[in-house]
Amino acid sequence: MFPSSVPKGGLILVTGANGYIASVTIQVFLQRGYRVRGTVRSATSSAWMKRYFGSEFELIEVPDINSHGAFDYALKGVDGIAHIAMNMAMDPHNQGIIEDTIKSNLDLLQAAARAQSVKSVVFTSSVAACVLPRPGTPYKITTTTWNTEALGATTRPWDGQGNPRWHGITLYGASKARGEQEAFAWVAKHKPAFSFNTVIPNVVFGTAVSPQNMGYRSTAAVLDAVIKGYPGATSITPSQWYVDVEDVALLHLAALTVEEVRGERLIAFAGKYTWMQILEILHRRYPGRIGFVSIDGEEVADVGEVDNARSIELLKLMGKGAGFTSLENTLVRAVDTILQNGGKNVPKTRIDLYYEEVAKKQAEQVV
Repeated sequence: MFPSSVPKGGLILVTGANGYIASVTIQVFLQRGYRVRGTVRSATSSAWMKRYFGSEFELIEVPDINSHGAFDYALKGVDGIAHIAMNMAMDPHNQGIIEDTIKSNLDLLQAAARAQSVKSVVFTSSVAACVLPRPGTPYKITTTTWNTEALGATTRPWDGQGNPRWHGITLYGASKARGEQEAFAWVAKHKPAFSFNTVIPNVVFGTAVSPQNMGYRSTAAVLDAVIKGYPGATSITPSQWYVDVEDVALLHLAALTVEEVRGERLIAFAGKYTWMQILEILHRRYPGRIGFVSIDGEEVADVGEVDNARSIELLKLMGKGAGFTSLENTLVRAVDTILQNGGKNVPKTRIDLYYEEVAKKQAEQVV
């Protein structure tokens, strides 16, 4: 039996290396003394990463993670795998995302078993694998919680009824739930030499890697929109649970390097937030620097219960004395990153374009 943890200085494969969580995870792994090999769809467009991360980082091209044997070459000599790449399009018509996610996950696990050098594997999941939180609606998340609502609602192709964005989110939730379930089932059946775990984050805030090259992706773009004062900036992520992106990275590292972490779902939920709380912190810490953002109607708080005790324990083991980073410290890290860059030469992402379109429509209504 191989040891089930990556040794200090070991080589870790990070998939989807140019994503928000993945890029910060790479940075944390390197800071902690590990070597990293990152996969991207295009090595040419991501060539800046080699210069940015330095000599202990290498880049490899995997054009299609859904193709059979996609990771065979990338896994040579690898000690651990952090599979963070994910389809975030949330297309309501993409029924195939569920089977694609399952296939990609199982292909990677099979390739890891063939590679023999792999000692531990961690997959990034999502709150959507457990539940689709709605403010004011009670829910409870433990390590055995699965999103039965999403799984039930996606057994047939979308009929075009209802909110297309919500159905896209539901499909995404079903893909993450089924992807996790099938991966755990494969490991239980085949009993590979490596350990296998997952990390389940909710809304991820915090610092960002090289905005000049990446822009602000995923939820990093939400706080950027708040600072710019975009109308509707808070609409994408209503009040729920937050987590600092570096804490998410450390939980991935714990899953890869702590021997006794095997077959676990690590719930990366730090605490609840409301936008009233966030705006109070931002205006207090950055007076005159934050745009005016209104909250439509009366804000409804999240009332969910989450069992995050194991993750707190592991974060302390990884050197985080208090466990999860506080909301205020997380926001300060995020805003400091944004203000330091000042919007100069920061490329726009899909979310930027969404916010700009919302602002344009609201301006037209005023006229």
